[in-house]
Amino acid sequence: MLDAAEAVVVEHGAVRLTLDAVARAAGVSKGGVMYHFPSKKALLEALVTRAIERSHAAREAQLGKLPESPGSALHAYVRASINDPLHNDRVSSALLAVVASDPKLMSPVRDFFAQRLPAISAGVPFERAALVHLATEGLWLMELFRVSPFNKTQRSRIKQLLATLAAEGGTVP
Repeated sequence: MLDAAEAVVVEHGAVRLTLDAVARAAGVSKGGVMYHFPSKKALLEALVTRAIERSHAAREAQLGKLPESPGSALHAYVRASINDPLHNDRVSSALLAVVASDPKLMSPVRDFFAQRLPAISAGVPFERAALVHLATEGLWLMELFRVSPFNKTQRSRIKQLLATLAAEGGTVP
């Protein structure tokens, strides 16, 4: 049902997410949807939780591909955030407007960001981790909103620089 809800959100936007639309997309009755998600808000909360879990999973998957080093957690975060290996960006983009306007839906997102920086900065000076985090999030948001001024070559160079800064650890120049 969450796959169906994501499909509705991506295709029509979170504002048009209804239990009826999810039931149609999932091929189940509205009652079947309501058994698991008694309201649209409950469904949105589940979608936000799923997006956060996917972000964690993407970072962990990237971490497993890297050699252990002081900057490996930060490097894994950069790779997972910029490359969107689990294709979470389309759903995040579609949910953004609805989630941002609801303090209850924003609470897990705030918690996610508050916990993420300490988790990814282990072994790396805070200033370096914060700078890489801010630049990565800025690039991600610009691309999410389709306002990035960077061409493919520039983006590739920025990605490489962020990965290098993350992987190197050490002190901030």
